[in-house]
Amino acid sequence: MNPPDPQDPDSQALEHARAVFNANPEGRLLFDERAITIKYIIDPKDGRLVASVPVAVCTTTDLVLHVPEETVDALQLLITAEECEESLATDRWLAYHGEPEHVRWATFWIDSARHGPWVFDGDALTLPNPLVAHETALCKLLNADKSKLAKVCQRFAGVPVPDPVCVGVDPRGLHIRARFGVVRVEFDSIMNDAALAQAAIAAMLGAVK
Repeated sequence: MNPPDPQDPDSQALEHARAVFNANPEGRLLFDERAITIKYIIDPKDGRLVASVPVAVCTTTDLVLHVPEETVDALQLLITAEECEESLATDRWLAYHGEPEHVRWATFWIDSARHGPWVFDGDALTLPNPLVAHETALCKLLNADKSKLAKVCQRFAGVPVPDPVCVGVDPRGLHIRARFGVVRVEFDSIMNDAALAQAAIAAMLGAVK
């Protein structure tokens, strides 16, 4: 996962799309002339989406997911659903979102994406998390002091979170579970390995002493 080229508009546009995709674990799903809000996680092993969905989603071929919501400037993903069984990925979903609203689990391939005037191949967004082997340790580092983690949310995301739990770390930032949803805390730059991510987290915690 290379940093975007500041001189290349296409590279910058792709990075913006990836940032939107990583930051927002929910979106508006359009299918069969219906629209519902779904909550998802990105499977760190392969970059696919996993979500709790109605039965009809798994039998529909025309699926469009607007992230974070259905607006003209949303990230639009053309996706293909496949029903899946309970797994580590669905456990991750439960850690992020709590009890599921729907009766089926599905994993989604991203066929293509559109963000503004740019169109991307789905593989450009379906990326494994290079921090996956270290993610549990990084979450434990953040969750060791909940009062500091709450201050990190306030300072770096501008959101008060009384009882925060870090549930995800990727090269672009943190996902913090709150009572009202999932809060995103962004890194200043892309942290491609565990040492960089740990240093960034230490700097955040040190800034809120």
